[in-house]
Amino acid sequence: MPFVSDIVGPQHPVQTSPPPAVGTLRRTSTIDTHPAGDGNSDVDLRASDVVGSGSDAVDLLGRITVRAHLDNRVIADISAVPHDDRLNRLVGHRVGPGFRSTLAELLPEDVERATLLHLLLDDWVGAALVSGYAVQHTAIELGTEQKLPPGTVDRMAGICAGFAPDASLVAYARRNDIIPTGRGPVAPPLGPAHAVEPLRANGMRRYRRLDLHAADAGLAQFDAHFRDSHMDSDGIETIVHEYTVAGSVDTSTRIITSVRADVRVLPWQECPGAIASADRVRGMTLGELRGRIRGEFVGTSTCTHLNDTLRAIGDLDALFEARASRLDDV
Repeated sequence: MPFVSDIVGPQHPVQTSPPPAVGTLRRTSTIDTHPAGDGNSDVDLRASDVVGSGSDAVDLLGRITVRAHLDNRVIADISAVPHDDRLNRLVGHRVGPGFRSTLAELLPEDVERATLLHLLLDDWVGAALVSGYAVQHTAIELGTEQKLPPGTVDRMAGICAGFAPDASLVAYARRNDIIPTGRGPVAPPLGPAHAVEPLRANGMRRYRRLDLHAADAGLAQFDAHFRDSHMDSDGIETIVHEYTVAGSVDTSTRIITSVRADVRVLPWQECPGAIASADRVRGMTLGELRGRIRGEFVGTSTCTHLNDTLRAIGDLDALFEARASRLDDV
Protein backbone atom coordinates (compact mmCIF):
# COMPACT_ATOMS: atom_id res chain seq x y z
CA MET A 1 0.00 0.00 0.00
CA PRO A 2 1.20 3.58 -0.55
CA PHE A 3 1.95 6.08 2.22
CA VAL A 4 -1.26 7.65 3.51
CA SER A 5 -1.84 11.38 3.90
CA ASP A 6 -5.56 11.91 4.55
CA ILE A 7 -5.69 10.69 8.17
CA VAL A 8 -2.38 12.01 9.53
CA GLY A 9 -2.18 14.00 12.76
CA PRO A 10 -0.64 17.40 13.62
CA GLN A 11 2.69 18.39 12.12
CA HIS A 12 4.22 21.31 14.03
CA PRO A 13 7.83 20.29 14.73
CA VAL A 14 10.10 21.94 17.28
CA GLN A 15 12.49 24.12 15.28
CA THR A 16 15.49 24.20 17.63
CA SER A 17 16.55 23.76 21.23
CA PRO A 18 18.98 26.30 22.74
CA PRO A 19 21.79 25.46 25.15
CA PRO A 20 20.81 25.39 28.84
CA ALA A 21 20.89 28.66 30.77
CA VAL A 22 23.49 29.13 33.49
CA GLY A 23 22.71 26.73 36.34
CA THR A 24 20.13 24.72 34.39
CA LEU A 25 20.72 20.97 34.60
CA ARG A 26 20.00 19.03 31.43
CA ARG A 27 19.68 15.30 30.78
CA THR A 28 19.62 14.16 27.16
CA SER A 29 19.53 10.79 25.47
CA THR A 30 19.37 9.27 22.01
CA ILE A 31 18.60 5.70 21.01
CA ASP A 32 19.43 4.86 17.39
CA THR A 33 18.03 1.60 16.04
CA HIS A 34 19.23 0.15 12.74
CA PRO A 35 16.91 -2.74 11.80
CA ALA A 36 18.40 -5.52 9.72
CA GLY A 37 15.16 -7.49 9.28
CA ASP A 38 13.73 -10.55 11.06
CA GLY A 39 13.92 -8.80 14.43
CA ASN A 40 17.69 -8.29 14.18
CA SER A 41 19.12 -4.82 14.79
CA ASP A 42 22.14 -2.83 15.90
CA VAL A 43 21.42 -0.21 18.54
CA ASP A 44 23.44 2.80 19.75
CA LEU A 45 22.28 4.33 23.03
CA ARG A 46 23.78 7.54 24.50
CA ALA A 47 22.93 9.74 27.46
CA SER A 48 24.54 12.61 29.32
CA ASP A 49 23.99 15.08 32.15
CA VAL A 50 25.30 18.64 31.81
CA VAL A 51 24.85 22.00 33.53
CA GLY A 52 24.79 25.36 31.77
CA SER A 53 27.89 27.40 32.56
CA GLY A 54 27.45 30.55 30.46
CA SER A 55 28.16 31.76 26.93
CA ASP A 56 26.32 28.72 25.54
CA ALA A 57 28.85 26.43 27.27
CA VAL A 58 28.11 23.44 29.50
CA ASP A 59 29.96 21.43 32.14
CA LEU A 60 29.71 17.69 31.69
CA LEU A 61 28.47 15.86 34.78
CA GLY A 62 28.14 12.35 33.36
CA ARG A 63 27.98 10.42 30.11
CA ILE A 64 27.39 6.86 28.99
CA THR A 65 27.34 5.10 25.61
CA VAL A 66 25.88 1.63 25.10
CA ARG A 67 26.05 -0.50 21.96
CA ALA A 68 24.07 -3.66 21.45
CA HIS A 69 23.04 -6.22 18.86
CA LEU A 70 19.62 -7.86 18.96
CA ASP A 71 18.99 -11.25 17.42
CA ASN A 72 15.26 -11.81 16.94
CA ARG A 73 14.70 -8.96 19.45
CA VAL A 74 16.88 -10.73 22.05
CA ILE A 75 20.08 -9.11 23.32
CA ALA A 76 22.95 -11.08 21.81
CA ASP A 77 25.75 -8.64 22.60
CA ILE A 78 25.96 -5.47 24.70
CA SER A 79 28.77 -3.22 25.96
CA ALA A 80 29.18 0.25 27.40
CA VAL A 81 31.61 3.14 27.80
CA PRO A 82 32.47 3.42 30.66
CA HIS A 83 32.74 -0.37 30.82
CA ASP A 84 30.12 -2.08 32.97
CA ASP A 85 30.29 -5.86 33.53
CA ARG A 86 26.74 -5.85 34.86
CA LEU A 87 25.36 -5.46 31.34
CA ASN A 88 26.26 -9.10 30.70
CA ARG A 89 23.26 -9.93 32.91
CA LEU A 90 21.01 -8.67 30.10
CA VAL A 91 22.31 -11.02 27.39
CA GLY A 92 19.55 -13.43 26.40
CA HIS A 93 16.71 -11.13 27.46
CA ARG A 94 14.13 -9.84 24.97
CA VAL A 95 13.70 -6.07 24.67
CA GLY A 96 9.92 -5.92 24.87
CA PRO A 97 7.16 -6.75 27.36
CA GLY A 98 8.66 -7.69 30.72
CA PHE A 99 12.05 -6.06 30.05
CA ARG A 100 11.48 -3.26 32.56
CA SER A 101 10.69 -5.84 35.25
CA THR A 102 13.94 -7.57 34.31
CA LEU A 103 15.81 -4.30 34.84
CA ALA A 104 14.26 -3.91 38.29
CA GLU A 105 15.48 -7.41 39.17
CA LEU A 106 18.96 -7.28 37.64
CA LEU A 107 19.92 -3.60 38.04
CA PRO A 108 17.89 -2.41 41.06
CA GLU A 109 20.41 0.22 42.12
CA ASP A 110 20.17 1.97 38.75
CA VAL A 111 16.38 1.94 38.89
CA GLU A 112 16.45 3.39 42.40
CA ARG A 113 18.95 6.15 41.55
CA ALA A 114 17.46 7.01 38.13
CA THR A 115 20.87 6.72 36.50
CA LEU A 116 21.69 7.51 32.88
CA LEU A 117 22.02 3.77 32.25
CA HIS A 118 18.54 3.17 33.59
CA LEU A 119 17.06 5.91 31.39
CA LEU A 120 18.53 4.28 28.28
CA LEU A 121 17.56 0.72 29.12
CA ASP A 122 14.07 1.69 30.30
CA ASP A 123 13.42 3.80 27.20
CA TRP A 124 14.79 1.09 24.92
CA VAL A 125 11.48 -0.78 25.15
CA GLY A 126 9.57 2.08 23.51
CA ALA A 127 12.32 2.76 21.00
CA ALA A 128 12.34 -0.91 19.96
CA LEU A 129 8.58 -0.82 19.45
CA VAL A 130 8.73 2.33 17.32
CA SER A 131 11.62 0.96 15.23
CA GLY A 132 9.00 -1.13 13.43
CA TYR A 133 8.20 2.06 11.52
CA ALA A 134 11.57 1.79 9.74
CA VAL A 135 10.85 -1.81 8.73
CA GLN A 136 7.39 -0.89 7.45
CA HIS A 137 8.73 2.17 5.60
CA THR A 138 11.33 0.05 3.80
CA ALA A 139 8.73 -2.61 2.92
CA ILE A 140 6.53 0.03 1.27
CA GLU A 141 9.46 1.39 -0.74
CA LEU A 142 10.40 -2.13 -1.89
CA GLY A 143 6.82 -3.27 -2.49
CA THR A 144 7.18 -6.15 -0.02
CA GLU A 145 4.60 -5.08 2.58
CA GLN A 146 2.59 -8.05 3.87
CA LYS A 147 -0.97 -8.39 5.11
CA LEU A 148 -1.62 -8.57 8.85
CA PRO A 149 -2.26 -11.98 10.45
CA PRO A 150 -5.97 -12.57 11.16
CA GLY A 151 -7.19 -10.95 14.37
CA THR A 152 -4.30 -8.48 14.67
CA VAL A 153 -6.46 -5.37 14.38
CA ASP A 154 -8.94 -6.66 16.96
CA ARG A 155 -6.12 -7.29 19.43
CA MET A 156 -4.67 -3.79 18.96
CA ALA A 157 -7.92 -1.82 18.97
CA GLY A 158 -8.33 0.06 22.25
CA ILE A 159 -4.68 0.20 23.36
CA CYS A 160 -4.37 3.98 22.97
CA ALA A 161 -6.05 7.07 21.50
CA GLY A 162 -4.68 6.45 18.02
CA PHE A 163 -5.87 2.83 18.15
CA ALA A 164 -9.34 3.58 19.55
CA PRO A 165 -11.91 1.15 18.09
CA ASP A 166 -13.50 3.93 16.00
CA ALA A 167 -10.21 5.64 15.04
CA SER A 168 -9.34 6.27 11.40
CA LEU A 169 -6.22 4.11 11.67
CA VAL A 170 -8.25 1.10 12.83
CA ALA A 171 -10.86 1.60 10.12
CA TYR A 172 -8.08 1.73 7.49
CA ALA A 173 -6.49 -1.44 8.87
CA ARG A 174 -9.79 -3.28 8.83
CA ARG A 175 -10.40 -2.31 5.19
CA ASN A 176 -6.93 -3.16 3.95
CA ASP A 177 -5.49 -5.70 6.46
CA ILE A 178 -2.46 -3.43 6.80
CA ILE A 179 -1.49 -0.85 9.40
CA PRO A 180 -1.22 2.47 7.52
CA THR A 181 2.08 4.32 7.29
CA GLY A 182 2.37 8.08 7.01
CA ARG A 183 5.24 10.47 6.45
CA GLY A 184 5.87 13.13 9.06
CA PRO A 185 7.46 16.56 8.55
CA VAL A 186 11.17 16.98 7.94
CA ALA A 187 13.03 17.06 11.28
CA PRO A 188 14.64 20.45 11.96
CA PRO A 189 18.14 20.05 13.44
CA LEU A 190 18.17 20.71 17.18
CA GLY A 191 21.35 22.77 17.14
CA PRO A 192 24.96 22.29 18.29
CA ALA A 193 23.88 21.68 21.89
CA HIS A 194 22.60 18.27 20.77
CA ALA A 195 25.30 17.20 18.33
CA VAL A 196 25.55 13.41 17.96
CA GLU A 197 26.61 11.19 15.09
CA PRO A 198 24.27 11.47 12.08
CA LEU A 199 21.47 8.94 11.98
CA ARG A 200 22.21 6.31 9.36
CA ALA A 201 19.87 5.58 6.43
CA ASN A 202 16.78 3.49 7.25
CA GLY A 203 17.34 3.99 10.98
CA MET A 204 15.16 5.30 13.81
CA ARG A 205 16.19 7.76 16.52
CA ARG A 206 14.51 8.37 19.87
CA TYR A 207 15.67 11.69 21.32
CA ARG A 208 14.89 12.95 24.79
CA ARG A 209 15.77 16.14 26.72
CA LEU A 210 14.88 17.09 30.30
CA ASP A 211 15.82 20.49 31.81
CA LEU A 212 15.66 21.42 35.50
CA HIS A 213 15.77 25.17 36.01
CA ALA A 214 16.74 27.16 39.10
CA ALA A 215 14.28 27.06 42.01
CA ASP A 216 12.28 30.07 43.16
CA ALA A 217 10.08 30.21 46.28
CA GLY A 218 10.25 26.45 46.73
CA LEU A 219 9.28 25.60 43.16
CA ALA A 220 11.54 24.48 40.32
CA GLN A 221 10.42 24.74 36.70
CA PHE A 222 11.17 21.96 34.25
CA ASP A 223 10.64 21.31 30.56
CA ALA A 224 11.06 18.25 28.39
CA HIS A 225 11.23 17.42 24.69
CA PHE A 226 10.65 14.02 23.10
CA ARG A 227 11.07 13.11 19.43
CA ASP A 228 11.02 9.88 17.39
CA SER A 229 12.46 10.31 13.89
CA HIS A 230 13.29 8.21 10.84
CA MET A 231 16.05 8.58 8.25
CA ASP A 232 15.00 7.37 4.81
CA SER A 233 17.21 5.88 2.11
CA ASP A 234 17.72 9.34 0.58
CA GLY A 235 19.08 10.81 3.80
CA ILE A 236 15.92 12.76 4.71
CA GLU A 237 15.02 12.66 8.40
CA THR A 238 11.31 12.98 9.24
CA ILE A 239 9.47 13.04 12.58
CA VAL A 240 7.12 10.25 13.65
CA HIS A 241 6.22 11.46 17.19
CA GLU A 242 7.05 14.66 19.05
CA TYR A 243 5.86 16.14 22.36
CA THR A 244 6.98 18.95 24.64
CA VAL A 245 6.11 19.09 28.35
CA ALA A 246 6.61 21.86 30.92
CA GLY A 247 5.70 22.19 34.57
CA SER A 248 6.86 22.77 38.13
CA VAL A 249 7.96 20.66 41.08
CA ASP A 250 7.91 21.40 44.82
CA THR A 251 11.60 21.24 45.77
CA SER A 252 10.99 19.90 49.28
CA THR A 253 8.39 17.20 48.58
CA ARG A 254 9.34 16.47 44.94
CA ILE A 255 5.61 16.63 44.09
CA ILE A 256 4.62 17.80 40.61
CA THR A 257 2.55 20.96 41.14
CA SER A 258 1.77 21.79 37.51
CA VAL A 259 2.23 20.19 34.10
CA ARG A 260 1.30 20.95 30.51
CA ALA A 261 1.95 18.77 27.50
CA ASP A 262 1.84 20.05 23.93
CA VAL A 263 1.44 17.98 20.78
CA ARG A 264 3.98 18.82 18.09
CA VAL A 265 3.90 15.86 15.69
CA LEU A 266 1.74 12.72 15.86
CA PRO A 267 0.94 10.23 13.12
CA TRP A 268 -2.88 10.00 13.27
CA GLN A 269 -5.85 12.31 13.66
CA GLU A 270 -7.08 10.81 16.92
CA CYS A 271 -3.67 10.73 18.67
CA PRO A 272 -3.97 14.25 20.21
CA GLY A 273 -7.03 13.03 22.13
CA ALA A 274 -4.62 11.70 24.77
CA ILE A 275 -3.03 15.05 25.63
CA ALA A 276 -5.35 15.73 28.60
CA SER A 277 -4.01 12.63 30.36
CA ALA A 278 -0.80 14.53 31.17
CA ASP A 279 -2.62 16.50 33.87
CA ARG A 280 -3.14 13.27 35.79
CA VAL A 281 0.49 13.31 36.98
CA ARG A 282 -0.14 16.53 38.93
CA GLY A 283 0.13 15.67 42.62
CA MET A 284 2.40 12.66 42.07
CA THR A 285 5.91 12.53 43.48
CA LEU A 286 8.80 12.11 41.07
CA GLY A 287 9.68 8.77 42.63
CA GLU A 288 6.27 7.22 41.92
CA LEU A 289 5.83 8.51 38.35
CA ARG A 290 7.27 5.56 36.45
CA GLY A 291 5.38 2.90 38.37
CA ARG A 292 2.03 4.65 38.53
CA ILE A 293 1.99 5.62 34.86
CA ARG A 294 2.81 2.04 33.84
CA GLY A 295 -0.05 0.76 35.96
CA GLU A 296 -2.68 3.48 35.59
CA PHE A 297 -2.25 5.13 32.18
CA VAL A 298 -3.91 2.62 29.87
CA GLY A 299 -6.60 2.65 27.21
CA THR A 300 -7.86 5.15 24.68
CA SER A 301 -7.45 8.22 26.90
CA THR A 302 -3.67 7.75 26.78
CA CYS A 303 -0.76 7.61 24.34
CA THR A 304 2.12 5.15 24.69
CA HIS A 305 4.68 7.79 23.69
CA LEU A 306 3.25 10.52 25.91
CA ASN A 307 3.25 8.01 28.77
CA ASP A 308 6.97 7.36 28.22
CA THR A 309 7.62 11.10 28.07
CA LEU A 310 5.82 11.65 31.38
CA ARG A 311 7.56 8.67 32.99
CA ALA A 312 10.97 10.12 32.08
CA ILE A 313 10.16 13.26 34.09
CA GLY A 314 10.89 11.08 37.12
CA ASP A 315 14.57 11.55 36.27
CA LEU A 316 14.28 15.05 37.74
CA ASP A 317 15.06 13.29 41.03
CA ALA A 318 18.55 12.52 39.71
CA LEU A 319 19.00 16.11 38.53
CA PHE A 320 17.94 17.44 41.95
CA GLU A 321 20.56 15.19 43.53
CA ALA A 322 23.20 16.37 41.06
CA ARG A 323 22.39 19.99 41.92
CA ALA A 324 22.65 19.28 45.66
CA SER A 325 25.98 17.53 45.15
CA ARG A 326 27.38 20.51 43.23
CA LEU A 327 26.28 22.89 46.01
CA ASP A 328 27.96 20.65 48.62
CA ASP A 329 31.20 20.83 46.65
CA VAL A 330 31.22 24.65 46.58
